[in-house]
Parts: sequence; structure tokens; C-alpha cells
Amino acid sequence: MAYFPMFVNLKDQPCLVVGGGMVAYRKVKVLLDFEARVVVVGENICDKIYEIVKKSNQLELQKKCFEDADCDNMFMVIAATDDNLLNHHIAEICNSKGIMVNAVDQKEDCSFIFSSYIKEKNLIAAFSSGGNSPVLAQYLKSQEKEILTPFLGELNEYMGKIRKRVIEKYDTEEKRKEIFKEIVNTAIENGELPQE
Repeated sequence: MAYFPMFVNLKDQPCLVVGGGMVAYRKVKVLLDFEARVVVVGENICDKIYEIVKKSNQLELQKKCFEDADCDNMFMVIAATDDNLLNHHIAEICNSKGIMVNAVDQKEDCSFIFSSYIKEKNLIAAFSSGGNSPVLAQYLKSQEKEILTPFLGELNEYMGKIRKRVIEKYDTEEKRKEIFKEIVNTAIENGELPQE
């Protein structure tokens, strides 16, 4: 399979995680990090997921057996049970309905895969091994942490605030690019955001 790297807006999108163990917990954390509305369906739900639900109004728990209808109206589904046949069944339902699906550790049943990522505000670096070696993707993430710092996250926010003004002020793409590069380079060199 050849996976296309893209970033999807999950804000307030309904996402289903089937399963309640530690794998499901890690997927829930990622989805909430990107502001999805998450429903967890599972007969046994681990304490870590219960801890999150106390802090998040974006997470709903349903302690029950999975039913096919649970996938209805979902933007994305993650099959994170320890039952490979059930995960495969969930993937088939989602594929028939055009819903993006990830069946954990069953690459052939995935229409997308989770990347290993670093996030500083809206600045994100993501790594994927195409499902071949999550450990290698984690290694790349650990190396990138030294580069993608909280300061760069702040700089990215600043660039978003001034973007419209720069576009309005300079009428050529070439000039805008030059101005944006100068701002970024100066901020990184000085280690501080420009004064407005």
C-alpha cells in the first residue's frame, strides 16, 4: 500500500474507537489532541480512558459490545480490540460505507495509518513508516524533538496572525515569500518573536 501524507481537520468530527485497552487509550489521546469528538465503545474500558473522560467533554464512553450501527455517522473509526476478526469486520463495515478506518496492527484493513508526530500548537511534524516499522517512526520523532521546539510553535502562531496583512501589503508571491523568510530567519536568529 502507498499512503499519502496529509493532514485532516478533525475538530469536532465524530470519531469512534472500538476497544477499551491501552491501545485504544493511545488512539483516544491522539484524536483528542486534534479536537475530535470521540466515542469509545468497549465491554472493558481501562482506567486511563476513564481518567480522560473526567477531564474532556469531547469524549463519550459506551460500555457495551460493538454493534455495526455504532459506525453510522462517524467520520473516522479505529478498531482497537484484541480480536483480529472483529477488527476486520469493523474495517469491512467502514469500507462499505466510505468511512476512514484504522484496524490496529492489521495494515491490510486500514484506509489510513497513524503517524508518529510532534505538535507545538499548530506546527506539526509527522513521521510514518507506512506501517512497516512504528519503532523507526518513533526514532525519527525523538530526533525531531530537538528541532521542533515550543518557540517554533509560537512563531508559527505569530506568522498566522500577520499572514493576511503581508498578503494585502505585497502584491507578488515572490515579495511575500521574501518577507516571510526574513521574518522567520530573524526570529530564529534572535530567539524571540518580532515586536508588532
